[in-house]
Amino acid sequence: MLTTRQIRTGLAGFAVIGGALLSVPGAASAATHPRTFQGNRALLEQQLASRAAQLTRLSADVTGASATLGTDAATLLKNIASANSSIQALVVKVPTDTTSAQLKADRTAMLAQSRVFAVLTPQVFLTIEAHTIAAQVVTFQANESALQGSVNALKGQHGFDNAVNHLTAFVRAVNIANENAANVTIAVLAQTPADYPGDTHVFTTANSELLRADLSLAHASYDETVIGLASGGYTGA
Repeated sequence: MLTTRQIRTGLAGFAVIGGALLSVPGAASAATHPRTFQGNRALLEQQLASRAAQLTRLSADVTGASATLGTDAATLLKNIASANSSIQALVVKVPTDTTSAQLKADRTAMLAQSRVFAVLTPQVFLTIEAHTIAAQVVTFQANESALQGSVNALKGQHGFDNAVNHLTAFVRAVNIANENAANVTIAVLAQTPADYPGDTHVFTTANSELLRADLSLAHASYDETVIGLASGGYTGA
């Protein structure tokens, strides 16, 4: 007969889910061989290194898009520099930690003070994309007059009605893209590490709005192409 202790030991690698006894891989070994202090410290050092590398990539992305970003480039670079200062301070400190409490405090600081992946990364990517869309909107708006002229020149010809419809669709698509991307940057740049996880919806909403804007620009590009073909004599026949 199994003793109570033997039963408890035997259940170490299992979990009860919905009344069924399921194996949990690694559970028994984890209980028998807990992670060492040195292992936890090495893991934290690795996490800090990955964040430092990500900050370098983000800085390069912002610098590369600075012509499009305008004054928002300075805001993003300031946020990146602040996060990097925090991460680098921990990179120096963590190897000197001697207790689990110190490691726990440093890990908490790593997350709370920078949020490199959860906040800063989407902040950079979404802001760059919003500005890229805004620049394309400006280009399309500048083309509208020439497209109108091309359509007017087709009056009385076979492709005129089709060209008019595509011009209307073009203007509508550009306006939709402009509306979807207009307020994204303001909302995204307002987020800070302290706002996480309450600001997650801001990033998901911004991503959805930019996706709709990109799709609208794709439609506008198609409409522009059709008008160009019509003005060149192509009727689709």
